[in-house]
Amino acid sequence: MNAPEGEVKFVPKQALAPSPQLYDELVSDSMENLAKASLAFITPIAAGSVINDNGCGTGAASAAVVASLSGQTSGISIKGTDINEDALKVYRAHAADGGWPAEAVNMDSNSLKYDDATFTHVIGNALLFVLPHDGIDAVKEMYRTLKPGGKAILNSWAYVPNMPPLEAAARATRPEGTPLPRSGLDKWSKADFLQSVVEQGGFSKDKITIHQGDVSVTTSELHRYANMLWSFIGGTTPVGWLRSDEENWDKAVEVIKTELKKTEGYTELPGGKSQLKFIANIAVATK
Repeated sequence: MNAPEGEVKFVPKQALAPSPQLYDELVSDSMENLAKASLAFITPIAAGSVINDNGCGTGAASAAVVASLSGQTSGISIKGTDINEDALKVYRAHAADGGWPAEAVNMDSNSLKYDDATFTHVIGNALLFVLPHDGIDAVKEMYRTLKPGGKAILNSWAYVPNMPPLEAAARATRPEGTPLPRSGLDKWSKADFLQSVVEQGGFSKDKITIHQGDVSVTTSELHRYANMLWSFIGGTTPVGWLRSDEENWDKAVEVIKTELKKTEGYTELPGGKSQLKFIANIAVATK
């Protein structure tokens, strides 16, 4: 799960308190659809596979894995690992409800407790860009715990339609020169940066393939979605929230709504919901 960059001391009264449940509502089907788009570039997962859903959160990638099996889960084992115990509780509930062949374990991506050559597959879904050191230490652990011939499936966003609206809201409501939310993530839009991280994690250049895939995402009702976006990401700057953000809250949310409607691929859906178009960089690496 994502964490703010700065140490937030002041929080506007309108900001929704983060929780795994609210995070699931915010990301909607984006994480599962991202995982499905990524899994499309490997051969079907076979019986006997042991899969690490690394940084599993509430289980989107595991859900995508199970969906890809078309009910043929016999002989498959999924180990979901994350350091957020609240998210793992939600993961366990999803696994129980869905009959997944999975268990959730509290474990740091940068220091897995599994033996060398444990897994046939590892998926790091929307993971690397939220980790320290660009996720290189985590990729090293993925490489170590993969069996020879095993596959690592990793991704980053090449195009995120909700970031320009967030930046527009920040510029419209904050003093000039205030750092923008999630600054520093532009490098991840480049496929060669993702490739370089995977290489630095130990995978040979000639055993890495890079792809791009479109990911359609269905939002909740647009006003609530914009409010969640600003709540979750508006304060993720080195200076955190400003006290003026409280009085400017409604203006920021309206800017986000207006700018979202201008993004490529924006489609209005019944019930006030919307569909957004994301584009993913996807790396498949073989040990």
